[in-house]
Amino acid sequence: MDTQRQIRFGELIRSLVSDCLLKEDFYDENINPTSVTISFVKMSRDLKIANVYFMPLAGKNKLNVLDNLNEKKYIFQKYLSKAKIHSKFTPRLSFYLDDTFDEAEKIEKLLLNEKVLRDTKNE
Repeated sequence: MDTQRQIRFGELIRSLVSDCLLKEDFYDENINPTSVTISFVKMSRDLKIANVYFMPLAGKNKLNVLDNLNEKKYIFQKYLSKAKIHSKFTPRLSFYLDDTFDEAEKIEKLLLNEKVLRDTKNE
């Protein structure tokens, strides 16, 4: 269970990472700032580690974008260190694919399956 402080700080980091994607130049054609959505940020209890979950729009080149973001995380670190986040430490970033949309799609497909629909109609 995340504390209110972790949630608030995670939202701040999410906002700053999104700003960094739009403002910084990554010199990489695989990182298109308009095609990456930062879903949420999960902070550690001591606020030193930030796990950033993202989803590329249209789901293209997921693993390629993941590798490139993790390679270029020093750019985000530098951007966060210059921002006034009122914290003793700048959190270390790790990027992860957000698969909640894929999981929701799988569940929706299961619910629309003929066998499941037949069972729900009988009840």
